[in-house]
Amino acid sequence: VERPRGDKMLADHGARREIAESLAEGLRSHVADVRRRFPQSELIVQVDEPSIAAVMTGGIPTASGFSRHRSVHRPEVDAALRGVVAAITAAGARPVVHTCAPDVPVQILSDAGFTAISFDLSLARPDDVWAEAFEKGVDLWFGVVPSTDTAGVTDKALAARIETFLGHFGFDPEAYAERLVVTPTCGLAGASPAWARQALATAQSVASRR
Repeated sequence: VERPRGDKMLADHGARREIAESLAEGLRSHVADVRRRFPQSELIVQVDEPSIAAVMTGGIPTASGFSRHRSVHRPEVDAALRGVVAAITAAGARPVVHTCAPDVPVQILSDAGFTAISFDLSLARPDDVWAEAFEKGVDLWFGVVPSTDTAGVTDKALAARIETFLGHFGFDPEAYAERLVVTPTCGLAGASPAWARQALATAQSVASRR
């Protein structure tokens, strides 16, 4: 999203705040509408934040490409995310966040109130912050199924990657069996229809391996 005079809204403190508030209000209204249509369903709102790490570390290029936008400090990021999470929760849905970038700010997302973090396992380091979030009740949604057509993918190999990651923290399968969610690494927009079906079936199969 760009400003009237050019360059990204990211450069404008007031605009950043207003965009977050607008998103929160839009989600509140949307979830309420969906709730009316499906009163008995469990609703999950997944907030996509692919650039959150870059925003916080000053990694977003300016329009010219010769510079970078200033980093957005943690208190501001926290306040914006908490407002979005509060709106989702107040509307009766479960707030989940997805980011397929490296260096996921796990603690910030956890502290903001998201109940699950969806991430690309191939980009994640098994730092203790993941274990801390999991023990606090934040579910981890493992992006292990390739998002585009890939040959030779097996349920066993993908399940082993998840077990290895959690094994770094000493978690036994019994500790996470009921909280295990398996997803594609980063959406299926680039997948063929056949692979999209296969990817979802594979995710379900991997998750069922206890």
